[in-house]
Amino acid sequence: MDCGCNDNGCVVATDVCPSCNNKGKSVRPTTIKHLIKSDVIKALPTLEEFFFCETPSCDVIYFHPLRNLIFYKKDVKVRVGIKETEPPIPLCYCFGWTKEKIAQEIEQFGKTKAIEEITTKVKAGECKCEITNPSGRCCLGTVRKVVKELLKSRSHEG
Repeated sequence: MDCGCNDNGCVVATDVCPSCNNKGKSVRPTTIKHLIKSDVIKALPTLEEFFFCETPSCDVIYFHPLRNLIFYKKDVKVRVGIKETEPPIPLCYCFGWTKEKIAQEIEQFGKTKAIEEITTKVKAGECKCEITNPSGRCCLGTVRKVVKELLKSRSHEG
C-alpha cells in the first residue's frame, strides 16, 4: 500500500487496490450486500469501507485494505462489465443494455436509443444502480463512452 506522508505524519492510503495499486472508488455497504455471493458475505465482519477496483486488467472487484479483504470475479453474482472481454459485456445493469446490444442497434440504425432510454428511466426513478451495478454508481457515463467509441469506429469503417 502507498504511504501518504506529509507534515502531519504518515497515513496508509485506504483506497489503493492491493493487486494493481490503482486508486479504487468507495462502494456503499448495500452494493456489497447485494452483489457478493451469499456464502462469502456470511463470513464478512463488516460491509463498510469497501472499494471497487475499476482497472479492467485487474482481477480484484472489491477490496477492504484495512481488513485485508479482497473479492474477485468468482465472488460476485454478476458479470462485471469493465472486467469482461467476452460477450455479453454488461453496461447497464438496471435495464439490460450490453455493449453488443448497443453495437447491434448502431449497426442496424446508425444510432442507439440506449442513452435516451436509460436517462428517461433514471428520471422516472426506475433505476437500482446501487444494488445492481458492481460499481454502485449510475451507468450513464460508461454507456455514453461506449456509444461514442462505437460510433467513432463505425465512421472509420465506412
